[in-house]
Amino acid sequence: MGRKLEELIENLSIWQAGDYGDVDSPSPRDLAITELRTMGPQAVPALIERLDGLLAATAGHRERVDSVQAAWTAWYEESDRLSDEHGPGVDVERHRTIPSDSLPQRSVEDTNYRDPYDLKQGIIEALRQLGDQRAAPVLTAALSDRTCVPAAARALCDIHADRAVPALLEAVTLIDHNTNRSIVFDPLLAALRHYGVSMAQARERFESETSPQGRVRLMHLMTQLPDDGAGRPSESQIRDSLIFLALDDKDNTGRWQAVGALNKIDGSTTERDVSSDWDAPLPADVIRSAIALAAHGKPLGHDRELTSRLRRIRHTAPAARAVEAMLLQDSPEPDAQELRLALRLALGVHSSELDDPLRFARALHRLSSHPQVRDSALLALRRTCWDLLFPQMVQVDETRRREARTIFDAVATPHEHTRFAGYTASRSFWNKLRQRFRRG
Repeated sequence: MGRKLEELIENLSIWQAGDYGDVDSPSPRDLAITELRTMGPQAVPALIERLDGLLAATAGHRERVDSVQAAWTAWYEESDRLSDEHGPGVDVERHRTIPSDSLPQRSVEDTNYRDPYDLKQGIIEALRQLGDQRAAPVLTAALSDRTCVPAAARALCDIHADRAVPALLEAVTLIDHNTNRSIVFDPLLAALRHYGVSMAQARERFESETSPQGRVRLMHLMTQLPDDGAGRPSESQIRDSLIFLALDDKDNTGRWQAVGALNKIDGSTTERDVSSDWDAPLPADVIRSAIALAAHGKPLGHDRELTSRLRRIRHTAPAARAVEAMLLQDSPEPDAQELRLALRLALGVHSSELDDPLRFARALHRLSSHPQVRDSALLALRRTCWDLLFPQMVQVDETRRREARTIFDAVATPHEHTRFAGYTASRSFWNKLRQRFRRG
């Protein structure tokens, strides 16, 4: 690659016209494309080679980062499970199957990696304006890089690619159709229409998609396509995906959009002002649905992440109500998988978020006789004694005090009796101290 050509390619990353000059003046990218045109077809192979290299570098970086993240995610999930099994404060290292010292670390190269998306987009735009058919394969490949999707989609409207439709449908799963729609989604939709994508093709891709985000995005795409007789899937087919997205604690906008879509599917008349309810907890019915979903290994391949999300919100009032509803279900044969997950979540429920802590304890006690979840119910009941049963066992109301004591005596080990003695002693000390201050 000649020095001049190399310099022109680098200038393709600079799309701004300048900080102080005329805003209508050409940018370094515009000037570089003009010069590349004068070079003719011989510039195209260099552009293709450079873009190929950038795409490969980005893909390699993401693959390495994802591999490290997957190892750490598995470690955190095991930490959560072991903490639930053995209790907070217990050193769980000896119980691990994933030793902490085995965890991979990001390389310095990956830590400091900066995605050259401006350069990639500039090369794609140059290839589009040069209009050389040889660029079709690399433009199709660029659709796998989410930062390149809009530019590559526009370019493929001018440069025909034989395998464009599958790549364009795959690209739909990578981008958010709500954020910057005119900039990001509309060029992709225009390319799909240009290539005559059919409802049948989009539906086939939807049926094979497993990621919750991908299914919701493909469903949205199908609302933009004319029905060719294949028929759009029912919105209920993305309900599981919407529940998963509703529990995304890192994307408030996305989660409330998911809750709104769920309300529409379920026929709810509840309306939420996202701007005022930005940090509001999720509705209990959504959390209950998420518990049932995760307990049965759904969404496919994403159930462990859904369980982690549930665990992170289990201290909230809606989560407490959802867990209690699962434990109180009066079905003759309650679902054991759902009960096991609900009992695990019960370990983090705070009695202050319960309408009636004794009712919750009563449900746990009843389940301690259930043959399939007995051990889990006993663990939850014993682990939450301090917060759940002990305050009820010193109530003024004799009926409540007696029922709480009956439950406690039925399940308590010597360790729990020792803890209760410490609880009453501590309570007595603070009561005496308060009385002394009142006397002045």
